[in-house]
Amino acid sequence: MSWYVRCMGAVLLLASLPVAARGLHVDLIDYPRPEANWERAYGLEAALAREFDRICADTWCEGDYSNYQILEFRCLVLAHRGTVQRCTWVVAASELAVQADTGVVQVDNGRWTCPVELGPGVPVETFHAALEGPEGLTAPLPGLDRGLFDVLPDCIRKPGRAG
Repeated sequence: MSWYVRCMGAVLLLASLPVAARGLHVDLIDYPRPEANWERAYGLEAALAREFDRICADTWCEGDYSNYQILEFRCLVLAHRGTVQRCTWVVAASELAVQADTGVVQVDNGRWTCPVELGPGVPVETFHAALEGPEGLTAPLPGLDRGLFDVLPDCIRKPGRAG
């Protein structure tokens, strides 16, 4: 085997290591390479938080808490297919009350982890394009009968994990 063939083989092997080291699944932020979707993913998270604030107060954010917030929203991409497989919302809520006789601020809070299964997955570009369109944040995703917000009402109606 010539020196050139050995060198090219080594280069090809080394070039494939970062992909293998990343694993089968990556965060949407890191698809197709580390931090490649940083701005889009955090822009999406901010837009979803604004939409959550808009619809939460008027609909399903009732109960023990008056202050619900999206803490984080992340999606998992099947790297070799480039499809979003699932996303997860982390929602927190709180209720504060001042005890008049003691001056203590009493804190009650809860948090929920709400998974969104996307079945066979939605291609990353299709996922972003659908969510960036009119009514995209609340509409069903392409090829699915549900959108990202559909899991939240049932999820946050369950008792939240205190802490």
